[in-house]
Amino acid sequence: MIELVEVHAGYDGEEVLHGISCVFDSKHLLLGPNGSGKTTLIKVITGLVPIDSGRVVIDGKDLRSIYGEPGLVATNVEDVYAMLGVSVRDLARLFMDLTGGDLDQALAMFEEFGLKPRDINRRKLWELSAGQRKIVTSVLALCSCAKHVVLDEPFEQLDPARKALLLKKITEYRGTIIISTHETWLIPALRTWSAYLMFEGRVYGRIDVEKLQRSKLVPNRVEEALLTFTISGREFSIVETGEGKALTDLITLDRVYELAMEVSS
Repeated sequence: MIELVEVHAGYDGEEVLHGISCVFDSKHLLLGPNGSGKTTLIKVITGLVPIDSGRVVIDGKDLRSIYGEPGLVATNVEDVYAMLGVSVRDLARLFMDLTGGDLDQALAMFEEFGLKPRDINRRKLWELSAGQRKIVTSVLALCSCAKHVVLDEPFEQLDPARKALLLKKITEYRGTIIISTHETWLIPALRTWSAYLMFEGRVYGRIDVEKLQRSKLVPNRVEEALLTFTISGREFSIVETGEGKALTDLITLDRVYELAMEVSS
């Protein structure tokens, strides 16, 4: 289980995460528009960004006491992998050795996603396209045998066929998994999961994805709302009944800001 308790964090004195408290103990979507703080939250969980206050607890232990422990948390954040100037194959070998992961499985998945032998054997991570880098880092995380996998926007830069294949691999993973995304097509695809919504550095929820799928977004605070959140100073509610905008109709959660502007005008 991954637990955040009143976490504040940011960069260069500018706070990005504002007192976040949430628990990840199964399979979770972290849904929010670009710029909402999702990547920063992922980096906090993986120890890449220090917290200013609060606590991050993984399996009952404070993150600061288990920093660097292999096999506990794996991620697709490029910062973890890009520092090493080795080929993709050697990168995979190194990380599978460190985490006790399955190198053969990782190499097989690279090929399944369409990576050519020359890409695997000769090229460094940063020499690949954005989509190829996303594939490599996501595969390494999933094949690491870590207890918890945290994937930041894993479907970005992927074509529909590779999105479908990656979704299949993700649903086959048996441990705790967190996916941050702004793409709402995942809501019906992962309706047995739970979700948190994230806007402007704050997390709201949690809520069953199945409920989210059939819910509507309406302006203002509604008494019977499943949850209420604030965007650009305006309150919005997620409700199960009545009229409103289905989240799945937005395509991406970036559209929520357009709705906020429409309501304000």
